[in-house]
Amino acid sequence: MEKLTNVIKDGNTLTIENCNHPRCVSEFLWKVKDTLNQGYRDIVIKSSATSYFPNACVPIAGIIDYYRKEGIDFTYEVDPNCYLAKCGVFNPYKESEDILATEKSPFDKIFYYESPTQVAAITQAYIDSISHQSLCEEGVLTGLIWCLNEVMDNVLTHSSSSFGLVMAQYHPGNNHIVFCIYDYGVGIYKTMSESKHRARTEIDAISLAIQEGVGDGKGQGNGLYGLFETVRGNGGSLTITSGKSSLMLFQDGKVKKFDSIPFISPEHKGTIIDFQLDLNKQIDIKKVFSTIGGFDGFDIRLDNMLDDSNHLIYDIFKNGQGTATRESGKYLRVDIENTLRRNSSTIILDFANVKAVSSSFIDELIAKMVLDLGFVKFNAAVRLANMTDEIAFLCNRSLYMRIHDSWESSKES
Repeated sequence: MEKLTNVIKDGNTLTIENCNHPRCVSEFLWKVKDTLNQGYRDIVIKSSATSYFPNACVPIAGIIDYYRKEGIDFTYEVDPNCYLAKCGVFNPYKESEDILATEKSPFDKIFYYESPTQVAAITQAYIDSISHQSLCEEGVLTGLIWCLNEVMDNVLTHSSSSFGLVMAQYHPGNNHIVFCIYDYGVGIYKTMSESKHRARTEIDAISLAIQEGVGDGKGQGNGLYGLFETVRGNGGSLTITSGKSSLMLFQDGKVKKFDSIPFISPEHKGTIIDFQLDLNKQIDIKKVFSTIGGFDGFDIRLDNMLDDSNHLIYDIFKNGQGTATRESGKYLRVDIENTLRRNSSTIILDFANVKAVSSSFIDELIAKMVLDLGFVKFNAAVRLANMTDEIAFLCNRSLYMRIHDSWESSKES
């Protein structure tokens, strides 16, 4: 039997040693229950963890929230600047829309959401942030919008829970993005039992839920099916846990099932959706959504950019983080190239409110984009508007130098 060392119990004190795997959640819940069974009504949380993953952080945050509402007092003896405290394990970010408006990044934060408006705002924040950070293969951002909206909305529609928790991490080392969505509602088996689909066991209920058109009658029944097919099409990984059962889709396409997961109570079996996508791998959106009516990848931000001529007006000043550094140029270029991969409209780069730029900024933004796309594609898809003469001069100079350097390199090879 595997030794339980992720959470150490000493009386009513629980020390989180690791927070990077679903096993950590199981151990935490077991030891919370053990502490309560010993008669304690207060629990002290400490931590020496150095590794963190959403599939541990989010469910632990949910477990704490549940027992706190049941009258259990939690005290946290941790560094307020440690990851667990800052990401919101002990106190999830509840005013999601306000936080998203003021925080630089939505990643590494546990958001509490309870309305479709918050679902849309959180989803948009994730998409906007990753669009500026990483050049994503075709279909990835579109698929991600669909999956997040569907899975987060499932909590509000099907779980009999009034709210959900969600967290994301971006891992630049392998260019993967990781999500976990959690609720401590009635669970998938209970939800399915109220529909025409009669699952014999909890694992059967999860297996049914990832099939096309299977649901509880409150929707089309394609949420988990679409998620499963999107992740599988990307070569990503997915774990769906509800009650005592768990279904895992691995990157090689193999599926495994488990049936011994602890849960809060028979009335609160809960659901955990944990998935990971590779931003370097294309998703064939037409294939994934071919049988469920398709999906147009609606994006609030891109929709707001469209003018009456169906051109995308991209405000360089509004969307940027300054115009003085190469890094700020890359920040915009990656977002613009991601936008071009998701939309066939011509994009107009509007410099109206930009008074000055550095040579490195304009080189990274425009000259590098021309090389990435190729001159013909750039000329067909991108227009430049409202540049000052000085900015236009620097732009032309950067293009000349890029072309010259490329030509010299080709002669040497």
